[in-house]
Amino acid sequence: RSYRHAMNVIENAIEWLKEQRQYTKMCITAAADYIALNIVVVVSYMLRVSDFALPPTDKFPVYFIAPLLTVVASLLVGVYQAAARGYSSAIEKKIVTALTLSVMAWVIILFSSGLTGFARSVVIIYLIFATLIMIAIRRFAAMIFNDKTSYIPRRAQIPLLIYGAGRHGQVIAQTLLSQGRYRPVAFIDNDPTMAGRMVSGLRVHPIEDAVDLVNRHGPQEAIVAQPGLNRGSRRQIVEQLVASGLLVKIAPDLDDIINNNVTVGEIRPIRVEDLLGRDSVPPDQSLMHIAIANQVVMVTGAGGSIGSELVRQACSAAPRKLVLVENNEFALFEIRREMERKLEGGTGPEIVAILADVQDESRMTGIMALHHVDIVFHAAAYKHVRLVQENAAAGIRNNCFGTEALARAAVENKVKRFVLISTDKAVRPTSIMGASKRLAEMIVQAIADEVHHETIFSIVRFGNVLGSTGSVVPIFRQQINSGGPVLVTHPEVTRYFMLIPEAAQLVIQASALGTGGEVYVLDMGEPIKIVSLAQTMIEIAGLKQRTTDNPEGDIEIKFSGLVEGEKLYEELQIGRDVSNTAHPRIMKCREFMLDKGELDNKFLLPLREATDDDMMKELVMFAAALA
Repeated sequence: RSYRHAMNVIENAIEWLKEQRQYTKMCITAAADYIALNIVVVVSYMLRVSDFALPPTDKFPVYFIAPLLTVVASLLVGVYQAAARGYSSAIEKKIVTALTLSVMAWVIILFSSGLTGFARSVVIIYLIFATLIMIAIRRFAAMIFNDKTSYIPRRAQIPLLIYGAGRHGQVIAQTLLSQGRYRPVAFIDNDPTMAGRMVSGLRVHPIEDAVDLVNRHGPQEAIVAQPGLNRGSRRQIVEQLVASGLLVKIAPDLDDIINNNVTVGEIRPIRVEDLLGRDSVPPDQSLMHIAIANQVVMVTGAGGSIGSELVRQACSAAPRKLVLVENNEFALFEIRREMERKLEGGTGPEIVAILADVQDESRMTGIMALHHVDIVFHAAAYKHVRLVQENAAAGIRNNCFGTEALARAAVENKVKRFVLISTDKAVRPTSIMGASKRLAEMIVQAIADEVHHETIFSIVRFGNVLGSTGSVVPIFRQQINSGGPVLVTHPEVTRYFMLIPEAAQLVIQASALGTGGEVYVLDMGEPIKIVSLAQTMIEIAGLKQRTTDNPEGDIEIKFSGLVEGEKLYEELQIGRDVSNTAHPRIMKCREFMLDKGELDNKFLLPLREATDDDMMKELVMFAAALA
């Protein structure tokens, strides 16, 4: 019973230590070092004089200054900045450096003091035993802080390759070695000067040796640990590693590893978002500031893929208040909860969540008046081509009349800026969704052209965003997880893709450029074949495509045919009158428009009076075709 009680006390103490902040752990480790090093001084003296005796009391200060010097030197060289879980051979080098410096300082003090009768060989004995004891303390700490993963036997560890033999890769290797679950067997690096070298105890190989390394050491996984790779280079590397039969993962940032003590769970599988699209550029902070800082920002569709990212990006640009408008209760709940968690315990904008429909003009007017809104980002829309095609009336009312109601409310409340989020499907549309978005653009252009208001209207048009709700990426991922097949509509269909955070940043920056009625087009890079996207997703999942040439493959790709309204390829501008702006990734277009009176008489009034879907479809397609 006493033994069990003692073990419970020890386990509780270990759990308490694990929960402590980095600074507390540093202090505890330094205290443990200081106590242990004082014992080392006594043991060193005993070994020198071959007797169980303490140093003479009159010489205590000179003997026992050594532990203090060692703790100070360890602090200066960064020994205590390493958390117990992050223990590695690099920490051992720092310990040796700290001890060398402290012993040199000790010797200087001894000689400068003119002390006689001091057993100087104690210094050498101290250096040896202090090194051993400090390393032992850290290895023990690494063991208890690592949830016993250090006890995993070698045969149960997962062998893997690490791409990138630089500092990032070395830290990853040392961290994984200390955690025990993974066993790095070699580095891969395309730098020819690194080939054949030993780094952190592992040999560096060119990527061409990957197949041989798989055959020799049996790794099933590879981690990409080289920061600064552009997407093209990263994709090429991943393709080569995948072709060698490896499941590829990607390492977190080096700062995260050092500051947050990276765990195995934070080394994630590589995603298609890491490989596709073109490299983003940092946002122009001056434009972000002009658009958002100290403003009351209203985002409609705030719970959607684009809307929620606009909220996140806006929140980081110091607005005075964020007004989140959404007609989906759960989506609104989630984005408000996320924002409240983000701002918990700190300062930030007031978050207001409003469950409302943008088609309700009086409600929108009241919301803008109550909160004194400065800028509106209108991201609320029905966007799924097939669903809107089958529910035309609902799609047209939401996308067109909702936009008109919101724009009118903005004018009435003298909102400074209004930004419509549009889509490449609005360019020469073949679907009701695309046509309804083009008509929404024409509505905004027409209202912007009216002279009796103060609101600056602009439109931002871009293509698909990777990973948005209901888009092709999560659908493909679900089909792959279910064992396939992956359904692609046509072998030649292509789409533009962009990462959601960059799209939101560019939208905010474009809003600061507007002077009235412009259509801004975002640089989406090169279009991507959807079938290539499917093949890439199958490969990075560690699977093989099943084809006639490879009937033993895991996942089949099937072609289901284009759905009604779907195009083989998308475009971003209607005409050729395109000019650059102050931002390299934002272009401005001049496109066809109707004045508000003509637009009302020819299309909006007939649409309101239409009695069936077919009539509404015909009107909205005709309106979009005028452009």
